[in-house]
Amino acid sequence: MKSMRQLEKPPDENKLFTKHRNVLLELVSTYTNQRDTSGELKQLVKKYNDTEYIHWNELRYKKLPRDPEVIWLFLTFLRKGTYRPIKIGKETFRFIMLDRFQRHLHLIDKASPASFDWLVEDNLSESGRQQYLINSLMEEAIASSQLEGAATTRPVAKKMLREGKKPKNQSERMILNNYLTIRKLQQWKNLPLSRELILEIHQEITQSTLESEADEKQFRTTNDVVVRDKVDYKKIYHYPPDFNEIPAMIEDLCAFANGEEEFIHPIIKAIIIHFLIGYIHPFNDGNGRTARALFYWYVLKHRYDLFEYLSISRIVINAPAKYTRAYLETETDGNDMTYFIDFNMNLINKALEELKRYIVEKQKEEKDLLQLVEQMPDLSFRQAEMLKDFIKHPTRPYTVSELAGKFKISIPTARVDLLTLEGKGQLKKYLDGNRQVFIYRGDHGE
Repeated sequence: MKSMRQLEKPPDENKLFTKHRNVLLELVSTYTNQRDTSGELKQLVKKYNDTEYIHWNELRYKKLPRDPEVIWLFLTFLRKGTYRPIKIGKETFRFIMLDRFQRHLHLIDKASPASFDWLVEDNLSESGRQQYLINSLMEEAIASSQLEGAATTRPVAKKMLREGKKPKNQSERMILNNYLTIRKLQQWKNLPLSRELILEIHQEITQSTLESEADEKQFRTTNDVVVRDKVDYKKIYHYPPDFNEIPAMIEDLCAFANGEEEFIHPIIKAIIIHFLIGYIHPFNDGNGRTARALFYWYVLKHRYDLFEYLSISRIVINAPAKYTRAYLETETDGNDMTYFIDFNMNLINKALEELKRYIVEKQKEEKDLLQLVEQMPDLSFRQAEMLKDFIKHPTRPYTVSELAGKFKISIPTARVDLLTLEGKGQLKKYLDGNRQVFIYRGDHGE
């Protein structure tokens, strides 16, 4: 993993205005009075203020028809008229509701409160949905923990969760905490956001993983916490607000989350809550995991049940620098959260596309399973699903507890299913220490 390059902050706006005042006024007049006969300005605005919400750090390298400073001043002048401000503590944050956000949100709204039904014509079986849901929760717990430094692989972590094993180290404990917390979000979804709820979620997610147990249950009481580069430890990206400001900022955050005076779409609001927890950094550790958990809590609270099936962090883990960059673009450009919202909307779209692909693949698998069931009429659908797993992974051994965890059934039921498949010549059984292990029998007993 490479260290991320520092972003260049936009030039001082007052100095730019003094330097380019006449040119700016000319551009604004041409654009607003529809004298842009070539369409050059319209194309620039569409490209860099909507299609691509660009930061100065990138704009300065683009091939532009005018001085980059002039174009930046022009774009930011137009942005000012559409900002929506949010006051948190002593600081003011802002964002723009881009047209393409509206389009994306419309698609998400069409999906809620349904889960899978809207995506394809033929729905998945309840078993298929349940299996995907469990897998998604595991993926989110693992990836969200890995983003915060959990050092373990997905296969090892999944095996631990499926078999219900006790965590062996702090990394596995982080993942288990995350998994259990995400599963509990449904229990809290009818509660308003409060200081107590934030502390409770944080305690659940960090239990037995911090240096001090007291840090699990309280906001930080020092200013020693900073956000550093994960490679170059000397590079500091963010100095959180003074710890004395945390109570007031959390109070304002809760008022923002619970308020309904001014409508902000719940998905956008959830992303903003995610950002603000990361910005305030109210805890000594576990801020990122808590922020992402609160995002899921808020969308589930507003009946976006589809999000239970989406693992946003699993996509972030493939490009963590872009996640950090979205925070930095916001902070370096006057707390303009549009950058962070834009990044997260793209993640949600990718997660939805991934879900669609999964459903198509899973439907084909289920049709194959049905054919298999027809060939073996005394095989239950769940046993056929198990057998399909073995066929897909012919060299992989499975334990009884692992499959019990995966299919959410009791260990005795899983053992009966596996012994049934063994009796039909589909599986081989052997002992690994004291455990029974099953593997696919490719020769079908012939």
